[in-house]
Parts: sequence; structure tokens; C-alpha cells
Amino acid sequence: MANSEYEYVKREFEFESRLPPSNWIVVRIDGCHFHRFSKIHTFEKPNDESALRLMNACATSMLEKFPDIVFAYGVSDEYSFVFREETEFYQRRESKILSLCVSYFTSMYVMKWKDFFPNKELKEPPYFDGRVVCYPNLKTIRDYLAWRQVDCHINNQYNTCFWLLVKSGKTEKEAQQALKGTFSKDKNELLLQQFQINYDDELAMFRKGSCVYRDKVETKVKTDRSGNPIKRTRLVITVANVDIIGPEFWEKHQYILREEKCRYEYVKKFDINHRIPPCNWTVVSINANQFEQFSLTHSFDKPNDETALRLMNASASLMLELFPDIVFGYGFSNEYSFVFQEKTELYQRQESLILSSCTSCFTSFYMMKWKDFFPNKDLVEPPHFEAELLCYPKQKIVCDYLSSRQAECHTSNQYNTCFWMLVKSGKSENEAHQILKGTLSKDKNELLFQQFQLNYNNEPAMFRKGSCTYRQKVEEYVEVEGSENITRERWDVIVEHVDLGMEFWRKRPYILSR
Repeated sequence: MANSEYEYVKREFEFESRLPPSNWIVVRIDGCHFHRFSKIHTFEKPNDESALRLMNACATSMLEKFPDIVFAYGVSDEYSFVFREETEFYQRRESKILSLCVSYFTSMYVMKWKDFFPNKELKEPPYFDGRVVCYPNLKTIRDYLAWRQVDCHINNQYNTCFWLLVKSGKTEKEAQQALKGTFSKDKNELLLQQFQINYDDELAMFRKGSCVYRDKVETKVKTDRSGNPIKRTRLVITVANVDIIGPEFWEKHQYILREEKCRYEYVKKFDINHRIPPCNWTVVSINANQFEQFSLTHSFDKPNDETALRLMNASASLMLELFPDIVFGYGFSNEYSFVFQEKTELYQRQESLILSSCTSCFTSFYMMKWKDFFPNKDLVEPPHFEAELLCYPKQKIVCDYLSSRQAECHTSNQYNTCFWMLVKSGKSENEAHQILKGTLSKDKNELLFQQFQLNYNNEPAMFRKGSCTYRQKVEEYVEVEGSENITRERWDVIVEHVDLGMEFWRKRPYILSR
């Protein structure tokens, strides 16, 4: 923390919620507003095979990226990822696990879109919410997966009947009435008699959903002197559309989960929604994960890449446009903090849904805006972000939190400016670290001026002060309604690079009081 005056905002309010040990961790990701998203992108009804295969490809990438995921199950716009029981992934910190999973999944979804829809432009950013649920033993984890597959069957059978009725000429309301109160056997009979369709002949991916796991495969590695093949067993990530309710799959794949008797009726009792305390200011702090590697791969300028910072600001501006309850954003380098209005009821203040949807949406904006800012630079690897949700009971503490981030911006940027100037002048990185070790702010300013004739205060304000994103009333205009003139206000999202002291808030009291 850069300034001890503000240090209490971290010490007293930032708590790490850790998941209980000896529990299987499930991260369930679900598409946000995918009814609208599928309509805009003209997905086929009741199932779009390309869209489902895109989801499966993203899930496969998740298992490649995160070795602690042992099994995944997906249907429609939903995917569940099972982490091994003893995982210590991010020390079992709930917000880290959840935000990284939804962010990486979103990133892969955007990145792989063209592989599955080469002739279809992505018209709006997809994003996902998610939740983390802990299950205490193998029995309940098996029951959870069985529950999701049962849900897949019920929904798909209904939707198959529904959309066939609609396509045959019925209205959606008539189709709903025709299916009201029907059982599974009734729907099978309807499909066979009216449409000559045997439901069991439908694609297994539609009926059973998709399982992603590491399968044991024998492969030839070499031949011996006699010409006989020498084989080794290795684990290969596989997508299968199979029954996981009965015991057969688990008996054959005991190395994934041990066999337990299936029972899935009661699993919902583990699905607990943590809600943010009322009358608290909510801050979602988003931070790029493994950004040093990402910036190196994409050849970002050091110590600051102005284009990359403007991309972060553009993504933040879109966040304020999408989420009216966000009243202020502050960012520098690879992080952004979003302040929600004190009495927000977004997602009924459910912590996991706010955290995951914000992280996913920011990731989606970042990827979709990439080409606007880097038209000649391909996105080589998917960016992904982690996030934390913080609660502060008073407006003053929110202001102090933001001041603490700006103080950190100044300290980090001043150090990095000196460091990279020294490196570019011929010093090794180790030598540059040693020269700067123990120096104060005034020492660094003096070093920059004397050695490089650079006045630090003349550096761009975006580098030194970071970026503030908020709504500002830009004009009032008049609309004519009937015979009356109606005065309207117009508020635009703006980005400024200014000091976040008391003078800033005094001049703009409407920001935190909206």
C-alpha cells in the first residue's frame, strides 16, 4: 500500500473468503441474457449445434488451462466445472476461482467464435455469470452431475416439442398450452404421432448434454527391435455425450470420481447465495491475471503502453453504459475498480453474480474492442481477469479507497518510469533494481531529471494519475411532446486523468449521490 494514511482500507475491509477444505468445488457458469443473445445471432431452435460445440470447445480449453478441473458438464448456455477435492487452486479463494473461470471462459468464447460461426459477426459481447458451490463428498458430486443431466433431458424434450409445434403453425402460447401438464411419455408420443420423430434418435448432445474429461488412451510411442509397437497410456481431453446418471460411466472411469450410489433430489440445498450487506458501498476490483506475460507476448510499450491503457478505459466506459448502478470507475495499468451506488439491487446483491458478470463482461468488452485499438496486432493469447468484491460502509471510506489506488498508481508508475529508463540506457534489470532500492519519491524525480533530463510532472497525466470514468451532464435539450416542450438531461460517460482529492468530490457531489 503506497500511503499509510489510507492503509486501513485494505487492513480493515478486504477479507479473503476461502472455500472449506475437503469439499469438491463446482463452478457453474451460465450465459447472461442468452435468450436475447441467441435471437440476435439467429441460433437455431431448439438447439444450435454450432453454438453447443463452441461451448464445448471453451470447456475443453478450461481443462487445458486449469489442471485441477477434473470433469465438466454442459448443456445449452451452461457449464459446470468440478475441481478435485483437495485442490489448493488460489488457496481456495472463492472470488479468485470464480472470476478467473468466468473471465477465461468468456475470453475463449469470443476468441473461438469465428471457428464455429465463420460467416456470422459477433454483434454484441457475450458474458456469463457464475457461482461456486461446495459439495462435501463424492456421493453429492455425483448426484449434482446427475441432477444437471436430468434437467438437460427435461428441458430439451420440452423445447423439442415446443419448437416443432411452433414451426408447424401454432403460436407460442398455443404450444405452451398443448404441453401444459404433460409427462415425458406424453411428449414422446406427441413427437412420434404428430412429427414421426423418435426422441431417442435425436442427437445425444441435445438429449444428454456434454461431458468433458481426461480419458485414458493407449498410443504407440515407438517400436521395439522386433518391430512390435510399444504403447503407453496417456490422458487426453475428451468430449463425450453419454449417460452419467447410471453407474456404467463411473465404473469405467473410476479414476475421475469413485463410484457412489446415485441420488440427486436434494443437491440444491448446497447452492447458497451470499448477499452483500445492505447500505454498503460495493466495489468490484478487476485485475488482469498473468499480465506481465500477456504484455510481453503482445509487445506492449514499457513502462506504459498508451493504447493498452485506452483500451482499458474504453472497456470501463462500456461497463458504465451497461450497468447503470456503476457510478464511478478508476483504473491504471492492468486494473480497474468499479464503484456501485450504495443502494444497488443488482442481482439482489448476490455477491457471486455481481462479481462474475462484471468480470466476464469486462473481459468480453476488452476482447471485442481489441481490434479498434490494435488493428495491426493479433490477439495471440486470451486475456483473463481476476476480481474481488469489496464492501465499505461509508462514502468517505470509498473515497479513501480510490485515493489509495491513485497513490499506488503514482508510486508504481514513478518506479517503473525510472526502472525502464535505466534499462533502456544500458543497465541490466538487476542493476536497475539495485539502483532504485530504498529510494524515495524525490530521489526518483532527481534521477529522472539529472540522468535523462526528464521532468516527471510533465509525463502524461494518464500515466501518473490513472483514469477516472464517470457520468457527466453534458447538456440539457428540449423535446416536443404534443403541445408541450419537455426539458431533458443528457449524461455522457467521460474519462479524465485528475487528482482524486477532496476538491474533486466537492466539485462533483452528484457522482456518489446519484
